[in-house]
Amino acid sequence: MSASTKSLAVAGLAVALFVLPPAWGGEVDFQRIQDTIFTPHCVSCHSGFFAPHSLRLDARNSYRSLVGMQSAEVPAVQRVKSGDPDASYLIQKVEGHASEGVRMPASGPPLSKQDIELIRQWIAGGAPAPGAQSTYLVSDQAARKTQ
Repeated sequence: MSASTKSLAVAGLAVALFVLPPAWGGEVDFQRIQDTIFTPHCVSCHSGFFAPHSLRLDARNSYRSLVGMQSAEVPAVQRVKSGDPDASYLIQKVEGHASEGVRMPASGPPLSKQDIELIRQWIAGGAPAPGAQSTYLVSDQAARKTQ
């Protein structure tokens, strides 16, 4: 292997490690969180009319039950504060350091560090609504065509 080929290989590895998006496929979308975390781990308790603290995490209600909504246990704290995972009650609950109540999910093992990080990334990215990413991409592509 020549020196220039080795240099290209090292440069390619650097790009793969530092520039490309994380393994979950780039920007975290809410649908992925719904499908891989809320539905399998949370919906058994947090759905229907009698959901604890009126927090319904089924696919139809989860986003609007979380983002910008006050926590029922600590009303001064939002369940999900867009852009601020540490100030979001959801993170405090799944990490087990909320000032009230128990770690979630209460009826099962703790979420994995990867699951919690996925939620953190979504919140840090502004907690976009389901489909917000694809709407932006369509608008962006349309804008490029008109230029």
